[in-house]
Amino acid sequence: MKRLSIPVALALLFCVACNFSQGVKKDLNTGLTTHYKGFRIDDSFLADESGNKISSNKVDMGTTLFIIATGVTNYKEKNERVYPGCKIVLTDASGKELLNLPDAFADMKDGFKPEEATRLSARLSTGDPMQKGASYNLKATFFDKENKESLIVSEVKLEMK
Repeated sequence: MKRLSIPVALALLFCVACNFSQGVKKDLNTGLTTHYKGFRIDDSFLADESGNKISSNKVDMGTTLFIIATGVTNYKEKNERVYPGCKIVLTDASGKELLNLPDAFADMKDGFKPEEATRLSARLSTGDPMQKGASYNLKATFFDKENKESLIVSEVKLEMK
C-alpha cells in the first residue's frame, strides 16, 4: 500500500476541513434559479407577503413578493457578528434597468449574530413603471460584506398579470 507524503496528507486534511460550499438550486414551478458559492443554504424560493411559497412566476400587479434564502450559514464572522448584504436588480424584457439597489441591507451597520442571519429575503413591490402583460427579470444577490466571494445569486423571470 502506498503512503501519502505529509504535505499531501495535510493538504487533503485542509480541504476536508474547509467550509467551502457551492451549488445550484432550481424551482421548477417558478423558474427561480439560485447559484451559491461560499455560503451554505438549505433552500431558496419565491414567497408572498406572508412568507408563503408561491408556485408560479405569474404575479399580480400591485403585490409584493420576496426571494428568500433559508439555512444560510458559513459567513465570515467579525467580533462574533455577520454582515450580509443584498443587491436587487429589476430589468425589463429589453434589459433596461428599472431598479438597481446596491445594498438593501445598508442600514444594518451592527450586523447580526450568525443564528439571526440564516434567513435572507429580497423584497420587490410590483407597480409603476411595470406593466400588465410584460415580463421582467428579478435578480437578488446576497453577499457577505466580510468575504465578497461568498454569494447567493437568485434570478427569476416574472410575468405580470
